[in-house]
Amino acid sequence: MNYRVTDTHVYVLDSHDTIHDVLCFPRSKQGYINLVELVYDSETHEITNIDDFKVFDHSRVNVPSKGGFFYTEEFLNPILKLVNENKL
Repeated sequence: MNYRVTDTHVYVLDSHDTIHDVLCFPRSKQGYINLVELVYDSETHEITNIDDFKVFDHSRVNVPSKGGFFYTEEFLNPILKLVNENKL
């Protein structure tokens, strides 16, 4: 899993061929109880250049978050664990 942890967020790269999405998860003080909470607080942004992931910052994005993407529990469970391991 390709990810970055910042002071406020955990960013996870979901990359397939020419489509590169960055999933943004806020770091919480108490952690997330389940996937519903995690997904509710998340945002997804598309980047055109995979190298931009190294410096991606959702607060500098001037387009709204993408919607309508569905991820499986198999994909999200490791992210839930990662985000909870990196809570504030």
